[in-house]
Amino acid sequence: MRPTLGQRLRAAPRRLLLAYAAGLGAYLAVMGLTSGNRPEQFLVAGLALALAAWSDATRRVLAGLLPFLIFGVVYDLTHLTEPLVRHLHVHVAEPYAFDRRFFAISTPEGPLTPNEWFARHHWPVVDFITGLAYIVYVFWSIGFAAALAIFAREERTRRVLVRFGWTFLAMNLVGFATYYVYPAAPPWYVARYGLGPADMAARSSAAGAARWDALTGIPWFAGFYGRSADVFGAIPSLHVAYPLLTWLYGRELGKRWLDAASLGLFLVVSFAAVYLDHHYVLDVLLGVAYAVAAWGLEKALERRRAAR
Repeated sequence: MRPTLGQRLRAAPRRLLLAYAAGLGAYLAVMGLTSGNRPEQFLVAGLALALAAWSDATRRVLAGLLPFLIFGVVYDLTHLTEPLVRHLHVHVAEPYAFDRRFFAISTPEGPLTPNEWFARHHWPVVDFITGLAYIVYVFWSIGFAAALAIFAREERTRRVLVRFGWTFLAMNLVGFATYYVYPAAPPWYVARYGLGPADMAARSSAAGAARWDALTGIPWFAGFYGRSADVFGAIPSLHVAYPLLTWLYGRELGKRWLDAASLGLFLVVSFAAVYLDHHYVLDVLLGVAYAVAAWGLEKALERRRAAR
């Protein structure tokens, strides 16, 4: 006979349930009193509480996905810290000058950055592929973690999930912090507002990704960037860091199809970041550096732990 909901709740660790309920309740309350709640926030919070209450197996799944839950909460809370950028120096000209110096493309009009060149040369098929990659990139990493959380049985494989999840979270926290240490304007901002002092009234833009919306009739990027908080968070490009980090950890599973898919996605997203006018080549290189540094540091700590 299957246990009832009441029996499941009584069997669940009380402190664990209270911790999740208090944390998620505080998050929903803060968002509700500031930027407002969205349906998906209640959906995720409800799912997390259900996993915490249901069984030992679902609690293990939730524990494996906890870093990604924290990541989502922190990302939402950056809407509250975004006004701090108004009191900082936003770097508008420097990233543009870097790409113009090291990656300029010669044209009859003079040297253009790759972003400027692609703003003049773009194609519907490439718009579709790059836009799709720009949608998939974060779901690929979360899906990789979810598959490990649900299906992994071997201790070695579950260890990969733990290491990947907390490294993913740490990399994001450092990336988010960089947005305030070195706030930088993306290339679409320069194309629209110029190289002068930052316009703090500027709103986030879908930039070249708007062509995907127009091509498919699905306003995905208009909705996503319409509520984005990090207008001046171009450095580093975390878009490219996610599939790269997934590839680095996925290699430990020895599945060639996963390695090929993750590496391919990383390469397409890296191109898309520039092609869609969201990042400079500099931003992409720094996103790669953040992912490799996070992975390398975790590997060193893991070797040290294993040696002990």
